[in-house]
Amino acid sequence: MKKSTLPYGFKPRKTSNQFGLSMVELLIAMALGLLLTLGVTQIYLSSNETYRQTQGFAHAQESSRFVSAILTPALRSAGSFGCLTQESRPLDSEITPQLNADLNLTVPLGEALRGWEYTGTGPNDSITLAGGALATPGAGNWASGTAGTNLPASLAGDVVTNSDVIIVNALTPTPVTVNAVTAVGGNSISLSSASGINANHVVLATNDNSSGACFRGELFQNGDNATDSSVAMLAGNTFNLSYGPETRIYEFTQMAYYIAEGTNQEPALFRRLMTPLEAPQELISGVETLQILYGIRNATGSNNAAANYVTAAQVTDWDRVVSVRFSVMTRSPDNVLDEVNDRNFNMLGSEVTQGMGGDRRARLVSVGTTALRRILP
Repeated sequence: MKKSTLPYGFKPRKTSNQFGLSMVELLIAMALGLLLTLGVTQIYLSSNETYRQTQGFAHAQESSRFVSAILTPALRSAGSFGCLTQESRPLDSEITPQLNADLNLTVPLGEALRGWEYTGTGPNDSITLAGGALATPGAGNWASGTAGTNLPASLAGDVVTNSDVIIVNALTPTPVTVNAVTAVGGNSISLSSASGINANHVVLATNDNSSGACFRGELFQNGDNATDSSVAMLAGNTFNLSYGPETRIYEFTQMAYYIAEGTNQEPALFRRLMTPLEAPQELISGVETLQILYGIRNATGSNNAAANYVTAAQVTDWDRVVSVRFSVMTRSPDNVLDEVNDRNFNMLGSEVTQGMGGDRRARLVSVGTTALRRILP
């Protein structure tokens, strides 16, 4: 049989069962890919939104814990004057103030603390928070049962609307000892090491009687520096008591706590040293309002438990205050919620409404109650 021959260079075409995608198949593949991409994107956006909300509430909760960590020990130590509080006489008769004329004690030595209530923010009142710029009204908008109707002038123009104010008397013991005798008429007490008390800050030195018991003390402004191994009267002043190795040295402070405008126009918890008056110190940002009630013991009997809680404007005798209940509202720094948060909050019996219909920030309300150490058994 004769074989067929092909022209030189000619190659037969190979047949194949493979074909390209049709237009319909390509469109279906693109649609499926798009749906998958949209699904992944939606999951990412949802997870990111949940993360932002979680972070917002975590920030508000952390701020609440910081507020409690600051206010609780400060309030607990209010009016605790070391060994002098064990004496039966009033502190006013045990401690002799020797302070400059321009350093007035806002809260008398015989009291642990005093507060000022912003008008219209007590239990059963309605409070509307600032929805825009923070306002700092005049001192006449605050009231205190026995401290006059006005806020101290040094705080007026700083405290924002709806914030209560509290000033605490407290002592901080120093870990130093007296290593020499200072006679009556002297003006310096020698210490074993640096006092740690800044110049012009207030010092309390206790004097022991013949039996070695803590007896009396003098309150004076430190004329030395914190790095000096001594505390001294300011020039021209001298001690009325003598001091020796049993003397105890304390730093005395009157500290105010309130809400003011902080960095980036955010409301924040502030404190300010009143003795001597120093610049306000911002502590925690994002604290919108501070509400305070005072636990009052019964006028008769030895029970130191609070019989009821009242506002500062209702306190008639600050010596009967045995505990303090405080509530703060904290918020996230940014808008993190899906929808506007226009809910109302209850703060110690006051209904708190957000200004301008609310915003999308996360908010939390916390409450704390602290008994004063000086009345604990």
